Amino acid sequence: MNYELTKLKNKLNTLFIHSPGSTAATVQIWFRAGSALEKKENEGIAHFLEHMFFKGTQTRPGAKIAHEVETFGGEINAFTSFDYTCYYINTPNKHLPESVEILLDMVSNPEFKQEDLVPERGVVFEEFRRSIDSPSQFAFSKLQKSAFGGSYAHPILGSEETIKNFSREQLQFFRKSFYNLSNSLCIVAGDMTDKENIIKTIEKYNLPAGPESFFPEFKLKDKSTLDIHKKAVGMATLTLVVQAPTYNSPMAAGEDLALNCLGFGESSRLYSALVLDKTLANVASASTMFMADGGAHFIRLVFPHKNMEELLTKFVKTISDTITEGLSFDEVQKIKNQYLSSKIYEMESIESFSFSLGHSYAQNGDIKCEEEFIERIKATAPGVVNKALKNVFCKNFHLSMQIPEEADLAKTKKDLLKFQLNLELLKKKLILSKSKAKFKIEKSKYDQQVQLVRLKPGISLIYRQNTMTPTFVLQAYLRGGITEETTKTNGIYHLLSSMLTKGHDGIGYEKIKLALEETSSSIGGFSGKNAYGLLMHGLTENLQDLFPHFSGSLINPDMPLKYLKHEKQLTFRALTNQKEDPVKHCFKQAQQLFFGKHPYALNPIGTKETITALNQKSLLLLHSKNLKKKEVIFTYCGDSSLEDVLEMFNPLLENLAPRKTEKLSFKPYKSIVGVEKFISFNREQTQIFYGIPCGRIGSPENLYLKMLTTHLSGQSSELFVEVRDRQGLCYSAQPVHFAALEGGYFGIYMASGHDKVIAATIAIKELIGRIRDNGLLEVDYNRIKLMIEGQNLINVQTNEDFASIYSVPVLQSQGLDYYYEGNNEIQNLTYANFQKNIKKILSQKWNTIIVGRPLK
Repeated sequence: MNYELTKLKNKLNTLFIHSPGSTAATVQIWFRAGSALEKKENEGIAHFLEHMFFKGTQTRPGAKIAHEVETFGGEINAFTSFDYTCYYINTPNKHLPESVEILLDMVSNPEFKQEDLVPERGVVFEEFRRSIDSPSQFAFSKLQKSAFGGSYAHPILGSEETIKNFSREQLQFFRKSFYNLSNSLCIVAGDMTDKENIIKTIEKYNLPAGPESFFPEFKLKDKSTLDIHKKAVGMATLTLVVQAPTYNSPMAAGEDLALNCLGFGESSRLYSALVLDKTLANVASASTMFMADGGAHFIRLVFPHKNMEELLTKFVKTISDTITEGLSFDEVQKIKNQYLSSKIYEMESIESFSFSLGHSYAQNGDIKCEEEFIERIKATAPGVVNKALKNVFCKNFHLSMQIPEEADLAKTKKDLLKFQLNLELLKKKLILSKSKAKFKIEKSKYDQQVQLVRLKPGISLIYRQNTMTPTFVLQAYLRGGITEETTKTNGIYHLLSSMLTKGHDGIGYEKIKLALEETSSSIGGFSGKNAYGLLMHGLTENLQDLFPHFSGSLINPDMPLKYLKHEKQLTFRALTNQKEDPVKHCFKQAQQLFFGKHPYALNPIGTKETITALNQKSLLLLHSKNLKKKEVIFTYCGDSSLEDVLEMFNPLLENLAPRKTEKLSFKPYKSIVGVEKFISFNREQTQIFYGIPCGRIGSPENLYLKMLTTHLSGQSSELFVEVRDRQGLCYSAQPVHFAALEGGYFGIYMASGHDKVIAATIAIKELIGRIRDNGLLEVDYNRIKLMIEGQNLINVQTNEDFASIYSVPVLQSQGLDYYYEGNNEIQNLTYANFQKNIKKILSQKWNTIIVGRPLK
């Protein structure tokens, strides 16, 4: 069904819904006017006005309106609520033009005759009497009076006094004030083949002009209330009501889902516990009613009065257990599916679909608000729903109970007071647990989406929300890596990281791999200079199912011997490949010169001897020791809320004890500089590296070297243009700037023909020499800043990009905003300062490494 919202010439907002081939049609007019707009002296007038609109117009006097509609098999009716009123005609499609004419005439030209007014008072008063006899209506009116605040506290029907005294002037004033163009929406739905004539019909009629309705905030009374009343009923009914947020509030979807999980359907928590288990109750339901501004959550229990004490005890236990256990993913998804299917079922009939859009308008003036609410429901994760459930039971509950006339009122009151006290104790317990559960949170000064949450001493979570795509990245970082290796344990962290994902808790690697492949997800281990850990990437819809593999791989990896043997074989093959790779030899030599006896000089994947000596026990022992003592940083980047992520992490955190945050210590080493190293290798191209050592990450010299690296990078760079474009000495040449926690190096790498090595080496040294002696032109210096600013915008886009720029700096005590602060330092750096320092840095003694054929 297609729809179009337009304002016609008579200024009436009109929604056309086209359903090709439909045999049924509907015309509706909605007014954002209801009992909440009434004053004390005219309570019930919105409902009374609904009756009076049906009393005829000049062209259709008396019952002729209903007579005409019913003659062609149509249905005409109306309903009034707190915040809106709707008049409608459901009609065969061929009578749609007539129905439009009738309804518009009815709401545009009411006569409100005195001779109709007097008997209608009696009619409405009889409706009022019926509401008193109706146990459910009477119970709701008692609840309104005891718990609701402001103009929501009186019955929509009004009172005997107001109903019997409404005047024609009151009707006309209320109609003009609220049933006007500013508060109205006309809906015409069906096979719109005669749309032009329908528009002409609508434009013949005019509603009065007037101000837009302003609804008071719906609020329950501040303090908990208790109402008990007797009625001629067979069953007792207990209604609990608690304040709900406004419809557009970020909390609305979560709380609505929580209430529905509690009491919608026979598989809900309350129905299962109170009805199905021991048949203590006949009905156990929960729902939410949203007003124009605010709302209320209702829980309704219908039961034999004799079961009251046992039922109330079990109710509190069920709620407490549900909060403790948490609503499951499946429970939340069930309610989401109910919402989605209800929207589909609405489209089965033209009138229900129209009512849905009309109600959206009546809710807050927007026909798409229900559609948007459904999207919010879909996006609300189980963790948010569980937090919302706790929030609901941290509020004041109002109780209203209807009991059979023969029931003991004193005992009922005593039991209800005890129940009220138990709810209050549960509330206090939840508030206390919330205060205890508060984490210390540090927010980024530069990225409003990122937060650093201190979960426990020595255990933190970096959280960044990205609602643009339904994907996630999860990382776990532990201190470790090659810096903690020796010549005897070299390669242990590389092997350990590769084994973390080969099975956990008795769940085999094959099963895990299948789960990942079926969901287009991935998990892998990694190791670096000063850290190791896990990385998982996937779609948010699969996060709940995949997270146990992430936490299990971290906390309880199996490291089967079968796969240990497999990983060792792969490492041996990688070592064989290294022997035949001149580039590897080149940088291995560089690391040995620059890092001396520091572990950074070791081969990241180990040696054949060290890998052979490593065993399953040594890997498990090392990882277990680290899990107990080392600082851990988790990183989540994705569209899930922080509440949901924290909820998901709770079971994992139970397996991690608090630990001391150890102060960083740096191993001393001495670089060898001013040497030339030649490694014979029979290849067409010779590998050349000309470099110097530099300080550890965060040192000032790395700032200047980062800028120089930017200047020498790219196809338009001085390096590329000189050695490749002008002299043709190589295919590619590039600067290399390696900065790690305990040290680094900088240099120029080039692969040149074996017959061009001398020329290439001279070209590199001359280029560095010119910069050492003269620095850079100011125009080039300013261009570097612009390049870095642009590269930062381009290079950090994905969840994984963001995770990377935050995780390692936080783990290594550099701070959450290290990345941004470093870039700011560059932007704030003066040209004179750069010139002075880059010359000084480049004036060191340089190493030259050549890997290739012997030089002539």
